[in-house]
Amino acid sequence: MSSVNSQEPLISVCAEHFAIFICSLPLFSTALCVLIAVVWHFDETTRTHCKVPNFLPSISAAIGGNMPERFIWRVGIALHCLPRILIMPYSLHKHYKNTQLGRKYSSTTWWFSLLNFVNGALHLVENGALLTLTYISSTDNFDVHEGSFIVFMASAILFMLLTCILFRLTATQPMTDEEYKLFKRKVGTMSFNCCSFGLAVYFYLRHNWYCEPYMYTLFALSEYLTVVSNIAFHWLCTWIFSGCSISILHNDNLQAKMR
Repeated sequence: MSSVNSQEPLISVCAEHFAIFICSLPLFSTALCVLIAVVWHFDETTRTHCKVPNFLPSISAAIGGNMPERFIWRVGIALHCLPRILIMPYSLHKHYKNTQLGRKYSSTTWWFSLLNFVNGALHLVENGALLTLTYISSTDNFDVHEGSFIVFMASAILFMLLTCILFRLTATQPMTDEEYKLFKRKVGTMSFNCCSFGLAVYFYLRHNWYCEPYMYTLFALSEYLTVVSNIAFHWLCTWIFSGCSISILHNDNLQAKMR
């Protein structure tokens, strides 16, 4: 280990910059897909069973049915989810466990360990559901796509809630100004996400029940805000990488160790 750690890394990337890049992928993919859908496939993506006028497509309509939108979204989400699955659950679990030492509750407390484990599991479920609804569009299989979306939103909201709870438990007592500001931003972003999702559900049901003009547009707008606030919350979670770097090392003794 010591010989490997002393080696110069083949590649070293600032973790904060890498996190910003990863979080920007779904943001720009969504914006680009919606823009292309409005410009090139407006009638097709804003048409609903009610046949009432609308201005904006839903995210499912914008990303799932046409090219190049479908390609842009699938590539962007694949590149976004892979590092989140490989890095974030372990990093968050280790961070909360380590920062809990010496605080109000012991890291060996069974319920804290359980919350920490469930938080990491929810992160994996959220990403798995996101990949499923990405690669199985509403036009391919509506039931699977809808079910994946429900699982995605449920796991995302629970992840936000548990993250805020774990942050509060592992913060210094009393919180520093920096911790308090970050905690307020996390709680505010989570609350905004829940409100925008609630509005999206309300507008969606009202559109299906009453077929009012532009109600689907309000649903789509609420859906956009839900996605943006979800991305913002996950970006706030990357503060644990402050001052860190992600490096790839070359091990000259790898062949000998594998024998």
